[in-house]
Amino acid sequence: MRPHLATGVAVALSLFVSSAALACEGSSVLYEDDFSSADPAWGNYSDLKIDNGVLTLLVNPDSGYPLENQSGFFEGNYDICVDVVQKNTDPSTSWASLLFWGTDYDNYYLFQAATNGYVNVARKQKGRWLNPVNWIQTNGVVKPGTESNNLRVVIVGNQVTGYVNGQQVLQFKGQPPEGGGLIGVYGNSPKDAAASYDFDNYKVTSVDE
Repeated sequence: MRPHLATGVAVALSLFVSSAALACEGSSVLYEDDFSSADPAWGNYSDLKIDNGVLTLLVNPDSGYPLENQSGFFEGNYDICVDVVQKNTDPSTSWASLLFWGTDYDNYYLFQAATNGYVNVARKQKGRWLNPVNWIQTNGVVKPGTESNNLRVVIVGNQVTGYVNGQQVLQFKGQPPEGGGLIGVYGNSPKDAAASYDFDNYKVTSVDE
C-alpha cells in the first residue's frame, strides 16, 4: 500500500465541477457530525480526540488506525463525505481514508487519498488486505501538505464512485455487506514517525434519483 511504488494510470480531469459537488448532495441527511461535541458513537479511545469541531486520529509509527462509527448500519444507496487535514512526514507511505461497508475491524473498505496525489481503494476481508482499485496518480486534484481535502464516496447498489475535492477519481464494483455496513475514517502513518489526521464535516445523505 505504497503510492510511490504503484504504476497508476494518470486521470484526466478537465470537467468543471461546481463547489456544490464537494459535499454530499442527497436531500435526506442520514447522519451528520460537525464534531462540535464528542458523539459517543465514535468511541472513547486515548488516541482519538474530538475538540474544537475536529475529530483527530493520532496514529503511532508504522500503523493504520481504522475507526468505525457505531451509530448504525447503512444500506442501499447513500453518499458519504468528509473534510480532512493530513499531518504526516511522508505522503508516499501515509494517507487518510473514508471507511465504508464495515462489519467489524477485520472487514471494511477504504477510499484512500495521499497528499502526493495518489488515490486507491483498499479492502480488509477476514483480516487480510486486498486492493480492489490499485493506486492511481491524479494531477492537480489532491491538495498537498496540510491543506484540507474533501473525500466523498457515492454508493449505488454495489457500485462505488470516489471523489476528491469534487472531482471523480475512481469507480468500481464491490461487495456490500448483507444487512448494511458501518461507516468511519482511517489514518495511516509512515514507518518511522507518528501521524495525525483532522476530520471535519462528516455527513451521510441519501442518493436522489
